[in-house]
Amino acid sequence: MLKTKIILGYLGFIPFAAFTILPWILGENWLRPSLISLVIYGAIILSFLAGIIWQSSKKQSDLIIAIVFSLLGFAGVFLFTVNIMIPLVLLTICFPLCYLQEKRTSESFTDEDYASLRLNLTTGVTACFVLSIFSAIGLFTQ
Repeated sequence: MLKTKIILGYLGFIPFAAFTILPWILGENWLRPSLISLVIYGAIILSFLAGIIWQSSKKQSDLIIAIVFSLLGFAGVFLFTVNIMIPLVLLTICFPLCYLQEKRTSESFTDEDYASLRLNLTTGVTACFVLSIFSAIGLFTQ
Protein backbone atom coordinates (compact mmCIF):
# COMPACT_ATOMS: atom_id res chain seq x y z
CA MET A 1 0.00 0.00 0.00
CA LEU A 2 2.85 2.42 0.75
CA LYS A 3 4.31 1.87 -2.71
CA THR A 4 0.98 2.94 -4.21
CA LYS A 5 0.94 6.05 -1.98
CA ILE A 6 4.45 6.93 -3.12
CA ILE A 7 3.61 6.51 -6.81
CA LEU A 8 0.34 8.44 -6.53
CA GLY A 9 1.97 11.13 -4.38
CA TYR A 10 4.64 11.86 -6.96
CA LEU A 11 2.11 11.69 -9.80
CA GLY A 12 0.04 14.24 -7.88
CA PHE A 13 3.07 16.54 -7.82
CA ILE A 14 3.23 16.68 -11.63
CA PRO A 15 0.48 19.33 -11.99
CA PHE A 16 2.24 21.57 -9.45
CA ALA A 17 5.45 21.35 -11.45
CA ALA A 18 3.66 21.72 -14.79
CA PHE A 19 1.69 24.81 -13.76
CA THR A 20 4.89 26.34 -12.39
CA ILE A 21 7.09 25.83 -15.46
CA LEU A 22 4.49 26.08 -18.22
CA PRO A 23 4.79 29.89 -18.54
CA TRP A 24 8.57 29.58 -18.82
CA ILE A 25 8.17 27.14 -21.70
CA LEU A 26 5.15 28.56 -23.54
CA GLY A 27 5.59 32.24 -22.73
CA GLU A 28 4.11 34.87 -20.48
CA ASN A 29 0.64 34.57 -22.04
CA TRP A 30 0.36 31.33 -20.09
CA LEU A 31 1.33 32.90 -16.75
CA ARG A 32 -2.07 33.98 -15.44
CA PRO A 33 -3.92 30.79 -16.49
CA SER A 34 -1.09 28.71 -15.00
CA LEU A 35 -1.18 30.65 -11.72
CA ILE A 36 -4.95 30.29 -11.49
CA SER A 37 -4.69 26.55 -12.21
CA LEU A 38 -1.94 26.20 -9.61
CA VAL A 39 -4.10 27.92 -7.00
CA ILE A 40 -7.16 25.80 -7.79
CA TYR A 41 -5.20 22.54 -7.82
CA GLY A 42 -3.36 23.57 -4.65
CA ALA A 43 -6.65 24.33 -2.92
CA ILE A 44 -8.01 20.90 -3.85
CA ILE A 45 -4.89 19.13 -2.58
CA LEU A 46 -4.84 21.22 0.62
CA SER A 47 -8.44 20.16 1.28
CA PHE A 48 -7.45 16.54 0.68
CA LEU A 49 -4.55 16.87 3.14
CA ALA A 50 -6.88 18.53 5.65
CA GLY A 51 -9.07 15.44 5.36
CA ILE A 52 -6.09 13.28 6.31
CA ILE A 53 -5.56 15.43 9.39
CA TRP A 54 -9.27 15.23 10.17
CA GLN A 55 -9.20 11.45 9.91
CA SER A 56 -6.18 11.06 12.20
CA SER A 57 -7.34 13.65 14.76
CA LYS A 58 -7.72 12.63 18.34
CA LYS A 59 -8.54 16.07 19.76
CA GLN A 60 -11.21 18.62 18.96
CA SER A 61 -8.58 21.29 18.29
CA ASP A 62 -7.05 19.08 15.58
CA LEU A 63 -10.45 18.77 13.90
CA ILE A 64 -10.82 22.54 13.93
CA ILE A 65 -7.33 23.00 12.46
CA ALA A 66 -8.18 20.54 9.68
CA ILE A 67 -11.32 22.50 8.82
CA VAL A 68 -9.38 25.78 8.86
CA PHE A 69 -6.91 24.38 6.31
CA SER A 70 -9.77 23.26 4.10
CA LEU A 71 -11.48 26.65 4.34
CA LEU A 72 -8.23 28.49 3.60
CA GLY A 73 -7.84 26.45 0.42
CA PHE A 74 -11.43 27.22 -0.52
CA ALA A 75 -10.86 30.93 0.16
CA GLY A 76 -7.78 30.88 -2.07
CA VAL A 77 -9.91 29.87 -5.04
CA PHE A 78 -11.97 33.04 -4.67
CA LEU A 79 -9.16 35.36 -3.64
CA PHE A 80 -7.31 35.05 -6.95
CA THR A 81 -10.08 37.19 -8.46
CA VAL A 82 -9.00 40.00 -6.13
CA ASN A 83 -5.24 39.54 -6.42
CA ILE A 84 -3.37 36.39 -7.49
CA MET A 85 -0.63 37.06 -4.92
CA ILE A 86 -2.95 36.55 -1.96
CA PRO A 87 -3.73 32.86 -2.60
CA LEU A 88 -0.18 32.16 -3.78
CA VAL A 89 1.25 33.44 -0.49
CA LEU A 90 -1.57 31.81 1.50
CA LEU A 91 -0.95 28.39 -0.03
CA THR A 92 2.83 28.80 0.28
CA ILE A 93 2.30 29.14 4.03
CA CYS A 94 -0.49 26.56 4.39
CA PHE A 95 1.27 23.58 2.82
CA PRO A 96 4.20 23.49 5.29
CA LEU A 97 1.86 24.19 8.22
CA CYS A 98 -0.43 21.39 7.08
CA TYR A 99 2.59 19.08 6.85
CA LEU A 100 3.62 19.96 10.40
CA GLN A 101 0.09 19.38 11.69
CA GLU A 102 -0.17 16.04 9.92
CA LYS A 103 3.24 15.04 11.26
CA ARG A 104 2.04 15.87 14.76
CA THR A 105 -1.25 13.98 14.51
CA SER A 106 -0.78 11.11 12.04
CA GLU A 107 0.60 7.72 12.98
CA SER A 108 1.65 7.27 9.35
CA PHE A 109 4.74 9.35 10.11
CA THR A 110 6.15 6.45 12.11
CA ASP A 111 6.89 4.90 8.72
CA GLU A 112 10.17 6.44 7.55
CA ASP A 113 9.29 6.06 3.86
CA TYR A 114 5.96 7.83 4.30
CA ALA A 115 7.57 10.61 6.34
CA SER A 116 10.18 11.07 3.62
CA LEU A 117 7.51 11.12 0.91
CA ARG A 118 5.49 13.79 2.69
CA LEU A 119 8.56 15.93 3.35
CA ASN A 120 9.67 15.68 -0.29
CA LEU A 121 6.23 16.51 -1.63
CA THR A 122 5.68 19.40 0.76
CA THR A 123 9.10 20.83 -0.08
CA GLY A 124 8.45 20.49 -3.82
CA VAL A 125 4.97 22.00 -3.67
CA THR A 126 6.15 24.89 -1.51
CA ALA A 127 9.00 25.53 -3.94
CA CYS A 128 6.51 25.60 -6.83
CA PHE A 129 4.47 28.24 -5.02
CA VAL A 130 7.56 30.31 -4.21
CA LEU A 131 8.70 30.20 -7.84
CA SER A 132 5.19 31.14 -8.94
CA ILE A 133 5.21 34.12 -6.59
CA PHE A 134 8.39 35.33 -8.29
CA SER A 135 6.74 34.81 -11.67
CA ALA A 136 3.68 36.72 -10.51
CA ILE A 137 5.87 39.58 -9.26
CA GLY A 138 7.27 39.77 -12.78
CA LEU A 139 3.69 39.92 -14.07
CA PHE A 140 2.93 42.94 -11.89
CA THR A 141 6.15 44.80 -12.65
CA GLN A 142 5.63 44.79 -16.41
